Amino acid sequence: MKKRLHEVSTPIDTVKATNAFMKISPKYYAEEYSSHNKLHNKNVVITAADNGVSKAIAFAFAKEGANIALIYNHQSKEKEVKGLVKKIEEMGRKAWLFKSCTFDEFKCKRLLQNVLKKIDSIDVLINTFPIYNKKSSETGHYLLRKTDTLKIQSLFTIGKIAPEFMSQSGVIINSGTLCAYAEPDQLVFYSALKAAIKNYTHEMNRYISLNKHNLRINGITTGFIWSETLPDALPDYEHLPVNIDSSVPLHPYEVAPLYVFLASDDARSIAGQTIDAGGKIHRY
Repeated sequence: MKKRLHEVSTPIDTVKATNAFMKISPKYYAEEYSSHNKLHNKNVVITAADNGVSKAIAFAFAKEGANIALIYNHQSKEKEVKGLVKKIEEMGRKAWLFKSCTFDEFKCKRLLQNVLKKIDSIDVLINTFPIYNKKSSETGHYLLRKTDTLKIQSLFTIGKIAPEFMSQSGVIINSGTLCAYAEPDQLVFYSALKAAIKNYTHEMNRYISLNKHNLRINGITTGFIWSETLPDALPDYEHLPVNIDSSVPLHPYEVAPLYVFLASDDARSIAGQTIDAGGKIHRY
């Protein structure tokens, strides 16, 4: 009998039984995380702060000694991100909260101006957008819908504007995360977005190097990431073909160290590159 992915890839303490199915509780923080103070007193801006990966990044960066400005856009997420600010402050670091969209150039400029009223400099920008699990429709694949293409526009817009507001030796990390689990054919659509991030990061690094020689731009794309919005069971899981390879979903905290690495001096010789955290491959 074919085992469910949940049963073969997830520690038992992160799994909850729900109506005979398994539901994953995403983990944002690893107690065993070892800090080396790699980002001591760095000021970091993280967009899409209500996203699970952004939360994990915030925790890891705070552990490494950074102060963090969190950007969110939806009022419904305010309580959640305020809780994140409180946790960061409990870790002994400073945190600020800003509500703004990031796909309008005027609003982006005003946002970054307001950030600099609170902090002396912007040393690191985590420029990310998440894509959440949605059902495809007859009118188009969910990865290509307007709401998600606006997120891609946000990535490009704030990335274009941010350099003039950042410190000369600043770091920008462009990132896209797939907070979903879907049938393997849907990865074909997501691969186009990964390619866009990779090419954009490479070209932006070339462009910026002409004006800001010490500003580094790199990228990170991920495979499937567990999130609270996932369904209790994989859609049509019992009807998936046998003998296929599929990416095992990652917890948000598992990818956070990659962001720490690219933001730190350890990666100062890397620029214009994109890391693909695709996760482990599981054969059914």
